[in-house]
Amino acid sequence: MTKKALAPVPFSCLDPAFSCRGALKGSGLLSQIVTWFFIFSLTGKASIINASQSLTINQLTHIAIENNNDLKAARYNIAVAQARLVQAGLWPNPSLNLNNTDDQFFSKEGEYTRSAGFTQNFPISGRIGRQKNVARVDIAIAMTEIKEAKRKLKGAVADNYYAILITDYRLKQLKNLLSINKKLVQVTENRFHAAEVSELDTNSASLEYQRIFQEKQILESLRISQIAQLNQLLGRDATSPLVLDKSLPKQGQLTISVADAQALALKQRPDMQILQLSLNRAQATQQLARAERWADWTVGVAFQQSKIFVEGGDPQKPDRALSVGLAVPFPLFNANKGKIMEAGAVGTQTIGKMQALKLTIQTEVASNYAQLKALERALEQSRQKTVKLTFRNVKLARDAYKNGQVSLLEVLQIQRQQNDLQVAYLNMLEKYLQALVKFCTALGNGGHTSLCSYLTDKRDLHDFTK
Repeated sequence: MTKKALAPVPFSCLDPAFSCRGALKGSGLLSQIVTWFFIFSLTGKASIINASQSLTINQLTHIAIENNNDLKAARYNIAVAQARLVQAGLWPNPSLNLNNTDDQFFSKEGEYTRSAGFTQNFPISGRIGRQKNVARVDIAIAMTEIKEAKRKLKGAVADNYYAILITDYRLKQLKNLLSINKKLVQVTENRFHAAEVSELDTNSASLEYQRIFQEKQILESLRISQIAQLNQLLGRDATSPLVLDKSLPKQGQLTISVADAQALALKQRPDMQILQLSLNRAQATQQLARAERWADWTVGVAFQQSKIFVEGGDPQKPDRALSVGLAVPFPLFNANKGKIMEAGAVGTQTIGKMQALKLTIQTEVASNYAQLKALERALEQSRQKTVKLTFRNVKLARDAYKNGQVSLLEVLQIQRQQNDLQVAYLNMLEKYLQALVKFCTALGNGGHTSLCSYLTDKRDLHDFTK
């Protein structure tokens, strides 16, 4: 199948210059204008903006990944998880124990007992190793969460990018209509002064011009909001100028089967990977809870010196001794049963979430895949059939108006019909692009290299042919 770039269907408008009898002779000029509009609509996207100044969707996604403020803040979660890993591997601090017992405030016989020693807790059940395992999984989860944030960010950038492109094409269409209707108003006024048409025709032409002008103003205000949203995603000021490349994805790129697309999505989706890591974390937490059933053993070493007083006897020499102690706690009443059960329940819950997410991913891929196929066929049929019918309608209206067989209101009706057809096509194209973004986002960060090149992390910034 030949791959063709999607583009708005060129619907030519009637040149009202032909409505003034005798003003222009022949119909060659109108045919040239119609042909020129048709060619421009097919090739204009390549020359609307300078390639050196415009930004492609690939470039926009890379700029967003580099500068998006929310993504920058999310990256610190990795540093937080790494710090927790460092903390998890540290041993408990030793304790210095100093004791002094004497009779200074009582009998003052010189008896005393003094000792100095250290105690240290030893994790004999592998608690530190289990803590580090949990912390390592947390690091992996933090990294995968960054991938998930990138996936959603790329989808948001692509969605805003294509929305602006559709708005630009609609503005282009309305500007063409305004140009034609401006001439129509002038011609109608000339004919009114020549008593060829009524004031009703003049007012109708002016009202049609104002209607189109108001639609153009609404779209221009919408574009300001869309540019601000895209700049926010790019980490830029809302009013920063933004020149976009008008390239649209090519047809025939969806060569993968729906089953392969679903398998690819399940393999690549970061949110599925997060749940898998969460299951690993639940298992690691359960192992840690089992290890914590046995509390740390405490080993103590102390030096002690004491002196006693014997009434009626000779003064006693101080006694010195070295004491070594070991405290071994037994899990008789608290065996961490609650924490072990909690970790097991979290793991079971995560498995349920994975099953639900698997169904969600498969549904997203299948529904958007079918929508893409259907809209692609509809767009092709619209280009093949509607264009021919439109040119036929234009020719008939031109000849009829030239011969005085139709009124101005009929001309306006035909023009509005053409405008409605163009609006319908652009709406269809917008739905196609929205389905494309949803499909690519559903596939994950890797995506489909030919269809969703902006999802890859490769620095190929010129994937779209201008």
